[in-house]
Amino acid sequence: MPARTEPTPSSASNIKNLTLYHRPSCGFCVRVYRALQSMNINIADVNVSKDQYGRDKLIREGGKSQVPALHIEHSNGKTEWLYESLDIIHYVKQQQG
Repeated sequence: MPARTEPTPSSASNIKNLTLYHRPSCGFCVRVYRALQSMNINIADVNVSKDQYGRDKLIREGGKSQVPALHIEHSNGKTEWLYESLDIIHYVKQQQG
């Protein structure tokens, strides 16, 4: 995956209830990262190629190993997973306001 230029903390929006599960070699993951960068948004991420616990959580809780996968923690304690890159981008745009 190409190196990302991180926005400065004062200018970037952080969305704390989201985590993006990805692989560096995944073109659809790169699409999501580029969209996040263009929206100046930072979210937590897990590289499932390097993080065995993250990969296990993706499969255990999400039901499959597909990436990109967006893990959403709702304020009521429920969780949700989105898997398609365009769906992920659309969801994040909605959250941005």
